[in-house]
Amino acid sequence: MSTDLWKVVRLPWDAIEYTYRELRKELFSGARPTGRYFLVDAELETIRAALGDRSYAPNWEFSYYKRGEILNLARITYEERAVDRTTYTWWQTHVRGWDHPEGVALHAHWELEPTEHPDEHLDGTGFDFERGMSNLEGALEDGDLDYREIEIE
Repeated sequence: MSTDLWKVVRLPWDAIEYTYRELRKELFSGARPTGRYFLVDAELETIRAALGDRSYAPNWEFSYYKRGEILNLARITYEERAVDRTTYTWWQTHVRGWDHPEGVALHAHWELEPTEHPDEHLDGTGFDFERGMSNLEGALEDGDLDYREIEIE
């Protein structure tokens, strides 16, 4: 496809994507979770790049919007794991971030990948907050990002 033709095809997609994201914010949003966070003293782009280098990718299209979030990434993993006698294979570590006066506050959880297991994902089958935070902590350490644990109510 020529570059000029791609620009014409791309133009409506940008408008559709923008409209989808705005509708998502209005119709599928929730409050920011409370609890344990990792506070990272770094610029948002530095965090995004460090996690991106560890296979975390944008996840806006497949998740509810948590009010005020500035980062939404997921890392997809193939792992055979049984929950209630059913084996599931596609999982994700889902990371969200919010502005904080001292940096960016990150919150993560482990869950079924939503496009492969949509109903079970929404039902929370296999949801594991601690595993998500542990996976995130490993990525922060591997990416040489300074962080500390905080509680947000």
